[in-house]
Amino acid sequence: MPPLGSFLSRGFKIYQVFGANTDVGKTIFSTVLCRAFAARENKDKVWYLKPVSTGAEDDADIKYVWRHATRSRVM
Repeated sequence: MPPLGSFLSRGFKIYQVFGANTDVGKTIFSTVLCRAFAARENKDKVWYLKPVSTGAEDDADIKYVWRHATRSRVM
């Protein structure tokens, strides 16, 4: 299925990564996607957003993405 444009802008593509449990590779896969799109697009156009995170702040997935997908904007 081709990606759908968002309601904000038709050119704004959104991808969601789902996994059934912890430690199934969602963060690593998301990082790979961010790096690939950032290499292909302007880095200002690639964002990573994790709306909910549990656990200790030192173990947060967002730090992994921040460290390994440096050409993306991480929120």
